Amino acid sequence: MYREKIDVVFDDGDSILQRMLEQQRHDASRAETLPPEAYNSDSFFRLEEDKVFRQDWLFVGHESQIANLNDFFTLDVVGEPLLILRNDAGIAVFSNVCLHRWAPIAHGSGNSRSFICPFHNWTYNTHGKLSGAPSMNQAQDFDRQQCSLPKIRHEVVFGMIFVTFNADAQPLAPRLAPLTERFQRYHVADLVTAYTLDYDCPYNWKMAIETFMECYHHAAVHRTTLEDSFPGRLSSIIDEGPGWTICHQPLRKNGELSEILTAGLEPFSGLSDEQMRFSELLLLFPNCLISLNPDRLSISAILPVSPHATRWHRVVLVSQASAAREDFPQTAATMKQGSLAIIDEDQWINAEQQRGSRSRLARPGRLSHLETTVWHLANYLKIRMAE
Repeated sequence: MYREKIDVVFDDGDSILQRMLEQQRHDASRAETLPPEAYNSDSFFRLEEDKVFRQDWLFVGHESQIANLNDFFTLDVVGEPLLILRNDAGIAVFSNVCLHRWAPIAHGSGNSRSFICPFHNWTYNTHGKLSGAPSMNQAQDFDRQQCSLPKIRHEVVFGMIFVTFNADAQPLAPRLAPLTERFQRYHVADLVTAYTLDYDCPYNWKMAIETFMECYHHAAVHRTTLEDSFPGRLSSIIDEGPGWTICHQPLRKNGELSEILTAGLEPFSGLSDEQMRFSELLLLFPNCLISLNPDRLSISAILPVSPHATRWHRVVLVSQASAAREDFPQTAATMKQGSLAIIDEDQWINAEQQRGSRSRLARPGRLSHLETTVWHLANYLKIRMAE
């Protein structure tokens, strides 16, 4: 009786990385997935954290989320609780960890002139300075005036807020400069937040990004939702740069504009007739996903938690004209409800994919030309992790 040998899988991040680096990255027609162990290994996940997420620029939000003085929101990024806010000097990003005994000082989002640690009432102002520390008068040489939350390096590019933990990282704006015309076309810096959506994904962060960036799966996973209007076979990978990859997603040939536009929203000004008939999916490496549509954008931060868990922070943006309409609250609620149906479909298939990737019989799979963005992400990781 024939029995296929099943290799014993060891959690060896360096070995997985070596296999990954041996894959070719010059011929798209021979593209294949990363080794399945790269989606499951604890030690490989730690390499990704160290070599990618603690070295490159990471998207965390849009400045319209903190449009007013003292607005703030919080986000955990690579195990670092962050506080993103607007003070009288502009946008700032701080560690969200109390200097005393490490409890986060802020939760969720809101507007506040101070942040009080829920553990012992240590209080910080919007510049990260410790302004109150009860009952510390007997602590020798303690001077609260010398205590400040660590500040996180950040850049705002076209209204998008990015952070890095790498003091030596090259500025981000020059890398994204070739996308200037595209971002200006969609008025990215001038948009306002319609709603945010945060949810947990029971699968690896790369699976979240890969699925978002290809339309090949529409016919199977989204056959009653996206496929009718945006057939996956019509999509194409139109651009790749030093920091991004782009998927073009056209409306079907005889599709109506009502299939791509949202009732209750104003289309962006200045778009041509052709530009009104497609959306684009952008990945700004490593964790920023953007969906550009004629009347709305979604920009997402994909935040790894573990090899098998990811946090998704999605910001949906519209024009100021759309947000000013009397019926906008209902429009936003309808948009949010509609997006949940697509999210549920992707949640299910990616959870199944994660389960299958743990099989000892799983091997790297060949990729379609409709999945070239998946290969682009793999190549980005190979370059970053070889450094």
